[in-house]
Amino acid sequence: MTSLRNHWSLLFVLLTCLMFVLYFLWLQIRRYEQLGAYAFDLGIFQQAVWLMAHMETPFVTVRGMNILGDHFTPILYLVAIPYRFWAHPFWLFLAQTVALAAGALPLYRLALRHIQKDWLAAIIAIGYLLHPALFTMLLFDFHPVLLSIPFVLWAMDAADEGRPKVFAIAAIFALACKEEVSLVILMLSAYAAIVRKQKWAWWGVVGSVCWIAVVLKLMPFLAGVEHSAYLALYSRWGETPLGIVWGILTRPFEALRELVLCQGHATAPGVYPLLLLFPFAFFPLLAPDLLLFGLPNYALIALNERVTFRELGYQYASTILPWLVFASVMSWKRLMQVGSELPTSLQRRWHFLLTLTWCICVAFSAYRYGPPVIQRFMSDMLPPKEAKAIVDFLNRHIPPDASVTAPTSLVPPLAHRKRIYMFPNPFQQVAFGPSVEALKQQIEMRVEPLPVSEFHKRMREQPVDFVVLKARPGSYWPLGFDAYETLVLHALTCPDYGIIAVQGDVVILKHKADFSQGLQLLGVSTKRQEQLRDEVKVAWERLKSVRW
Repeated sequence: MTSLRNHWSLLFVLLTCLMFVLYFLWLQIRRYEQLGAYAFDLGIFQQAVWLMAHMETPFVTVRGMNILGDHFTPILYLVAIPYRFWAHPFWLFLAQTVALAAGALPLYRLALRHIQKDWLAAIIAIGYLLHPALFTMLLFDFHPVLLSIPFVLWAMDAADEGRPKVFAIAAIFALACKEEVSLVILMLSAYAAIVRKQKWAWWGVVGSVCWIAVVLKLMPFLAGVEHSAYLALYSRWGETPLGIVWGILTRPFEALRELVLCQGHATAPGVYPLLLLFPFAFFPLLAPDLLLFGLPNYALIALNERVTFRELGYQYASTILPWLVFASVMSWKRLMQVGSELPTSLQRRWHFLLTLTWCICVAFSAYRYGPPVIQRFMSDMLPPKEAKAIVDFLNRHIPPDASVTAPTSLVPPLAHRKRIYMFPNPFQQVAFGPSVEALKQQIEMRVEPLPVSEFHKRMREQPVDFVVLKARPGSYWPLGFDAYETLVLHALTCPDYGIIAVQGDVVILKHKADFSQGLQLLGVSTKRQEQLRDEVKVAWERLKSVRW
């Protein structure tokens, strides 16, 4: 094969990758700076990487557990290296954006080897970058599983070409990105061993099985539980990993129906697989022998009880997209072989028809589905001046080593500390810890507020240095509006905390600060307990109309 550096198309792909990185890195930083990011999941990984950078145990108080017990992501220790010198989520955004862009390079190499047309290899690589399930992942905060995509694609290229050393290195890095990537490497090794007749690939099968066995034991140990709570997302099929597999195999027609007609949060049954396949003009279906090995990864998405798994804009498709682009390359190869059997006068038309179909589907999907998803994740952003004023206000009153609890949108700018919680944690545990109940709270958003006396008791017994509250409507996740309002009033009427600052619609309470003096900052003067809650409620409603 001619050196890749001799192809003008490679330069075009590299320039496209550069524009991809610059644009989406700008969007992510803009979303963070304008307080559009969330505690789940940016705040979680900010605190985790900050702790790793300072050689601390990565027990994330935002999540209430060791980050490696939640998901096994040791790749974060590499991301933590620059975090030591500058603690900013820029490094997280840069890592995942470069990772997705870098996936185009092994794909280009794979396509060029099979199709022998550099312009077509470039079109396939750019089609990968424009798949709406791919670039929209970058807008939902940060997820280390995205870092696995270029390593998986390098492993696919190495398995296809028969390069065991490159495959092993790529596989090791991919496995470090998240536990479910081990299933990708397992099935890829099986494909290389069975279909490509690569004997060395059996070592990949054995290694992947061993890795899965170790991780499934290690994660619950680090989380302090018997089994990972995420198994509950497949409870309709079984209680244990083997039980889930057995349940799927013994109910094949039910499983097949779910695979085809799975439903998302906002998408009708059967739409999600179409959203994955249409951008690639359904070409992957022409390589069913390859897609068969990617089916287990798709099953993790389709058979899951959490409907957001099957929506664009989330990270869950990151383990199936490499299979789709790999299958697209093999399908292109087969379609080109069909064209080679046509009369010479028709071959050019055949190539033009295939290319036009591919480009139309890619462009239409990127335009039709990408912007609405991006807009959805950018919708909670505040005006730049207001966001900056809020962050300056928080930094002015809250020391960097103090413990804090704050609403989800205010956790990211406060995340680099040992104790940072998402309100109402730690007073009332919500979406906190490794339990199945915490997982259900993330999904259902049905939280019953504690009685005021019990909440005040917990504020005394489990104090934090500062409580931050925000009045104007925004994201209250995982609380509903009524639950948030109730717990806010609980916090504001707790005599163990006093208000030390009010600006705009943000209120800062400090443990052991003067309670009566703090109420005056809200315009509340009564000391009679029976009237206090009503007056605080009136003052809180008044704050909702205050502008920065």
